[in-house]
This record gives sequence, structure tokens and C-alpha cells, in this order.
Amino acid sequence: MSRNRTLLFALSGALVLLACLDSPVLLPYPLLVLAVLRGWRLPRIGGAGTSLMLSMLLASLVLETGAWAHNYLRDAPEPALFHPQLIPDLVIAIGVYASWWLTWWWMLRRSGFTTLQVFLTSGLYGVLIEQQGRIFIAGLSTMPMGLLLWAFVALAYGATMALATFLVRERFDAQREMRWKLPLTWLLLFAMTFATSFVWGLVLQATDAIPPKKLPMREHPFW
Repeated sequence: MSRNRTLLFALSGALVLLACLDSPVLLPYPLLVLAVLRGWRLPRIGGAGTSLMLSMLLASLVLETGAWAHNYLRDAPEPALFHPQLIPDLVIAIGVYASWWLTWWWMLRRSGFTTLQVFLTSGLYGVLIEQQGRIFIAGLSTMPMGLLLWAFVALAYGATMALATFLVRERFDAQREMRWKLPLTWLLLFAMTFATSFVWGLVLQATDAIPPKKLPMREHPFW
């Protein structure tokens, strides 16, 4: 990366970090910038799949906790979360984030990806999947300002998966390039999200592990 690009990249991270004071859901992006500039790596723990699972767990924990804090700061009457309380929200989120781990574990073993490719593929997925497509529709109906809404969501999703894969990049050494790797990854993210969410939902329902939702959030923050 050239000196000018490095400075611009660092500046973008600093600006988004300031935005995190009001929108903590964006925290994965400044962490991604730091990881790239500092060359961070996750310590070797088990095989490549295990390392990616831990990395994805950490990155998605930052994202989901940030999303919860984003709604908590606004005392949202209808929080855009799996659950208004933090702990149940994180538990339910496992069903979605497991799909990210499985998708990237499968794809990274078969093809090389740049951090930018991971970011763009994941960001586009996020725009379409967030709130079951309502964000995409809201963006369309409010153009051109809708582009800012899409960019906000894409930044959060893209940075989360790019951070997770960057931290374990040396554990995957696929040399070949799959011709259709980007659309295949994108479609697989969708398919796996529905599959893992459905299965995990059945587990949670069978175990009655999730308490009823309680509002307002500020009176019942965690459970």
C-alpha cells in the first residue's frame, strides 16, 4: 500500500472511530484498519477452521454488542436486534454468525481472497440481509440518501468479516482462483444464514433458553 493510500486508510479509520461514539455498531471498521496497519494476527489455536471460528466469534461479538449499544443509546422503542436484552441477543446471534464462519471456512480452503474482496462481498450481503431485506427496500425508497443507509450497513458487515478473515489469513494458503468465487460466496452466505438460523432456532426453542422480550431497553439491558 502506498504512503498516500495508507494515510487515507488510517484517516478513514479515525473518522469512523469518532462516529462510533454515536454509532458503536461501526466499531469493526476501525479495528480492521488497525489490524491491517499493524499486521495483527490471531495466535495459532488448533487448525485453520478453529482459528477462523475464534476470529469470527470475536469480530461478530464486537459487531453485535455494538449493534445492541447503538439501539441502547437511542432507547429504541423497537430495537433492530434479535432480542432487546444483550445476553439473549448474543445467544440468538450465534445462529447467524455460525453461517459466516462456515461459509468463509469452506471458501478460503478453495480459493484465495483479498481483504477488499471479503469486505465488498460481505458488505453487499449485509445490505440485502439486514432486517430481512427492509434496509434494502428503505434505501431504494429514499434515494439518493438511501445510498448512505446502504453504505452504513455495508461498512459494518464488510468490516466484521474482513477483520475475522484478515486475522487468520496465514492459516489459509489456497493458491488457485475460483472463477465465480465472489457470487458463489455471496449466495452461500445467504443459504447458510437461513440454514444455521433455522437449526439454531429449533435448538433454542426446544431448550426454552431465551427469555421473553422486555421493553424499554434501558430498564432491562442485559436479561
